Amino acid sequence: MINAIPPKAISACHLPKVGTHFFSEKPVGYPNFVLSTNKNISIMMINKQTHLILHTIARYFLATIFLMYAFAKILGTQFTSQPQVWDKTIGQLSGFELTWFYFGYSYGYGIFIASTQIIASGLLFFRKTTRVGIVLYLSIITNILVLDFAYNIEGAKGMAIILTGLALFVLLSEFKGFYEFFIQKPALFKQEDNPKWLNKIRVSKFILIPLVFIGLFTFTFVLKNKYMSKNEFFGAWKVAQLKGKSGWNRIYFQSANTFSIRSGQNFQEIYSGKYKFDKASQTIWLQAFKTNDKNIDVLSVQEGQMYDLLKAKYQITEKELLLNGEGVNIKMEKVR
Repeated sequence: MINAIPPKAISACHLPKVGTHFFSEKPVGYPNFVLSTNKNISIMMINKQTHLILHTIARYFLATIFLMYAFAKILGTQFTSQPQVWDKTIGQLSGFELTWFYFGYSYGYGIFIASTQIIASGLLFFRKTTRVGIVLYLSIITNILVLDFAYNIEGAKGMAIILTGLALFVLLSEFKGFYEFFIQKPALFKQEDNPKWLNKIRVSKFILIPLVFIGLFTFTFVLKNKYMSKNEFFGAWKVAQLKGKSGWNRIYFQSANTFSIRSGQNFQEIYSGKYKFDKASQTIWLQAFKTNDKNIDVLSVQEGQMYDLLKAKYQITEKELLLNGEGVNIKMEKVR
């Protein structure tokens, strides 16, 4: 016997749904809905295609410019200093001249930079290696950008800004992939992989890490105060008047209470050593190293490795230093 379907159920099954046609489950105004959806999809596809084109242009532009700079380093047209720069003192060099001379001093280092630029460029030319390439590229161009502004290299700032901006555009376009790889992807070792004893002391890292930061900062600060503090003698002094000594042209009082005495137009070093002074008696002692070894460790040199070069009374101001000792009279003017 077939169960009868209640009349209410029949009427409920066959009544048209609110907002639909009688013989259809499609919404009222279906053609308009389709047109609107298709329009949104088309806009999304156009935006994605535009993004793709801009992304590709940015990759190829970044790679091409880096290759140009790389070949310039290899062929020696970049980091080349003019002859007049070689005759200047370091203090006379501009930021651009100093930077170019420093990087151009070693051809091998220039080749190393060029190699990294070529590798980054090669990786950017292909989609699958873009993420690796843009990380390498940004590590290089960010350093160049900071260098250009720190040393005031006017001619290079504009291009460095453009390249950094385009590199950031490529990086942010790949943000989802980077986020999944660096944040969402599980770490190499899971918490349950740790030995039991390591889990017990795991909380100690929250004490150890701050101690490392504070300890290293304090240690460096103490070393700086001990060996690199600047007293009133610190600087370069030009000998204006000299009696009792011959050939002294410059005296440099330097870090760690060391000094260097230079002679002649080329400032050839004739003495180096350590000095000490007593403010109460206004007395200064210069002790020279017995050896001419340029690699001598001035921090661990012993008394037996030095001899007394000069003992004198001193008078010092910001711009002038007078030394008066037995048979010695020296007047010096501060250069810097």
